[in-house]
Amino acid sequence: MYNIKSNLIAVLFLVVGYSSTGFAQAESFEFTLQEAQNYAIKNSYMSINADKDVQIADNKVLETIGTGLPQINASGSFQRYVQTPLSLIPADVFGGPEGEFAEIFLGTEMQAGANLRVDQLLFSGSYIVGLQAAKTYLQISKNDKKKTEIEVKNIVTVAYGNALVALRNIEILKGNVKSLEQSAFEIGELYKNGFAEEQDKDQIELTLANVKNAQEQAVRTLDVVNNQLKFILGMDISSTLNLTDDLKTVTSISTSQEYLSKEFDVSSHIDYQIISTQEKATSLLLKQQKSTALPSLSAFYNLSSNAFANEFDFLDNKRFYNGQLVGLNLNIPLFSGFGRMTRIQQARLNVEKIEVAKKQVEQQLTIEAANSKSQYTFALSQYNTTEGNLDLAQRIYDKTKIKYEEGISSSLELTQANNQLLQSQSRYISSAFQLIQAKSNLDKALNQ
Repeated sequence: MYNIKSNLIAVLFLVVGYSSTGFAQAESFEFTLQEAQNYAIKNSYMSINADKDVQIADNKVLETIGTGLPQINASGSFQRYVQTPLSLIPADVFGGPEGEFAEIFLGTEMQAGANLRVDQLLFSGSYIVGLQAAKTYLQISKNDKKKTEIEVKNIVTVAYGNALVALRNIEILKGNVKSLEQSAFEIGELYKNGFAEEQDKDQIELTLANVKNAQEQAVRTLDVVNNQLKFILGMDISSTLNLTDDLKTVTSISTSQEYLSKEFDVSSHIDYQIISTQEKATSLLLKQQKSTALPSLSAFYNLSSNAFANEFDFLDNKRFYNGQLVGLNLNIPLFSGFGRMTRIQQARLNVEKIEVAKKQVEQQLTIEAANSKSQYTFALSQYNTTEGNLDLAQRIYDKTKIKYEEGISSSLELTQANNQLLQSQSRYISSAFQLIQAKSNLDKALNQ
């Protein structure tokens, strides 16, 4: 995608707070998904830098305005001759021989002076265009900030959902471990009394060991995704973060399809607004190049004051001689060696390029919106299917376990039912995360 500004993302140092005792004081946070998004918009590294870019652009506008205001400069000087320069004058002026010259020193050995100059721009085509360009630059920064906010919300949604998936996975595996431990204990007792085969006992113990290992891995994964979420939010990773929304709540939010039937308005999309502002900026660059052919006019006022002495006694009521000067400066560009013409042609070609890029962005956004709707529809269908399959797998496992306890089913059938349940749980969690991600991508594509 055509983009003039590319420095949206930078890395800032983490700020660690200290208590009055000198020890690090970890903070504690509790966020719903909405609260996490709002916090990240204000505190994430991307958001902070985007806000700084707006401030920089705002100051750039003031800087440009300032070039058209009076420019006042003051200077002072002191000089002393190390070797006195001499002048030659006809000697007969002082009664000397005619045709000869006398060497004399004109002036004093020391000189001190002060100078005040005021310049005021009266007319400049480049300055007028520059003001418009500065305001457009500010709008580009504001658009980038808005785009950053949308991206931050998208990233937070996915990271928050990832953390909820990890939590839910731990809960499911914890329940499986508890159930398998009970089954393993029962089979162990039956084996001790000769009512179960060793193979049945070993099979259950193997399944239990695998599920415990998966649970330990899930716990480690949760630490990783939590730290990732803290980083995205702009929090210190030593802080405590509690998520108050659960996976069911977030996925239920993601099942809304009200806006799927709405017609996509590309002009309201932030990327289209950005390229439109860039088109305006490129047109102003062409206008600025053309304005360099216009004359410029400025006025000036100069006040100077100088004193002369053979000793450094300028502060002893020494007389200063003042001089004042006012005037106008008119600059008329006549010929630039064809440089101006080629620069104008380059700027015109850039305008044509941005027009092509704008059309490209329009088509790309339309395609992305259609693709995101399709992917979301598929993810929602997958989620509903896996949710139903999970309920079915749970019922199958519960019935198989009852039959096993009654001696009707074998341990192999129980293990198969348990593995089927684990697979259904894994697919359900995966589809829930894919749904959250698809909904977030759809919101971004539709500029929600």
